[in-house]
Amino acid sequence: MSVAVRSLAVAALLIIVACGSPAATPLPSSPPAPSATSGPAATPAPTGTPDESPTQSAVSTATTPPPSAGPTGTPPPTASASASPSPVATDRTGARIELVGDQPVFEPTLFGDFSATLAAAYFMAGDTHHAYVVAFNDIPGQQEAFHITSADGASWEVDPSDPFAELGLDLSPPGPIPGSIIRVDGSWVMYLWGIPAPLSNGGVIWRATADSPAGPWVADPEPVLDLGEPGAWDDRALDFPGVVATEDGFEMIYSAVGNADLQTSSIGVASSNDGIDWVKHPDPVIQAGVCSDDSAGYAAMPRLLQEDDGYLLFFETDSAMAAARSSDLLDWTCVADGPVMFGDDIPGSTRIHSFAVAQDGTRITALVESLVEGGSEMWFAEAVDF
Repeated sequence: MSVAVRSLAVAALLIIVACGSPAATPLPSSPPAPSATSGPAATPAPTGTPDESPTQSAVSTATTPPPSAGPTGTPPPTASASASPSPVATDRTGARIELVGDQPVFEPTLFGDFSATLAAAYFMAGDTHHAYVVAFNDIPGQQEAFHITSADGASWEVDPSDPFAELGLDLSPPGPIPGSIIRVDGSWVMYLWGIPAPLSNGGVIWRATADSPAGPWVADPEPVLDLGEPGAWDDRALDFPGVVATEDGFEMIYSAVGNADLQTSSIGVASSNDGIDWVKHPDPVIQAGVCSDDSAGYAAMPRLLQEDDGYLLFFETDSAMAAARSSDLLDWTCVADGPVMFGDDIPGSTRIHSFAVAQDGTRITALVESLVEGGSEMWFAEAVDF
């Protein structure tokens, strides 16, 4: 799978940056100060990308086929599931992600004839939970992005309109995949990734705006973050941008893979004064094995949150969720000795496939996609002891 793939409903590997405990150990120090880069226009990637490559290619996993564009019909209007008022305890202590409730909050059939659903983006707007998910079925190329809302994170309503009807981008499957949505000067801004058509590989990062968190979204004509120069660590594909606004501008964290090693994805950082023109840090800031073990094959699907004194990051590492903290986005300290959530923490799960996180004051919640026989389920979860 690829950055886009493993991220998408095909590659959902990412984040969960939690609070540092006394036993927290600093991650390897980051490389030198940022330098400006402007990657070249996407070029066709080599064929034959390995199935388990953690970064972008043609989005596909064991349970979800390569996506394609286009709505497949109006989804059912609502979904509900039982959720208890407090997290369901696990056997572990310390910083962790725990399920809220003993049932998934929705299944792919909520959206129509689909078998798997990727957690693409999740955020709060006032008291309302908003999420963007990408639904897949068993036919290669059949997928669609949906906007959904909830008052409590447990019962979700599907927006019947197409949020990307006015996007204005020509993208190859899997189409536009939202990464993060923020409010800027009264407007809503989405950072998403997609593969420029007619290429089959080489996802890059785009910016789109809307008057409402539900869209319709209109994209800038050019990507805001492109592939790295040939030989760079991110010269193959980029995905899952996480963006936050700061006093000095904007910070982005993203996952990427390079042509030199299609089996290993890493996480990088870029900065911007206006959210449009970005400067990349030259090297990845989190690599495979961080907050996990040396056998981990990738670090991907980063989810970035702001804290009073820095940043909290959640990311996927070998089908588990890990978390780390940083004051500068360059040097990171793991929140726990290992991942903060495993597939074994979810009933009937074979592994965690994707997740997205949201922050409501001091409360951090997550939508977690769990792979099960024949597809996937979406669970609601909450950060504990962060």
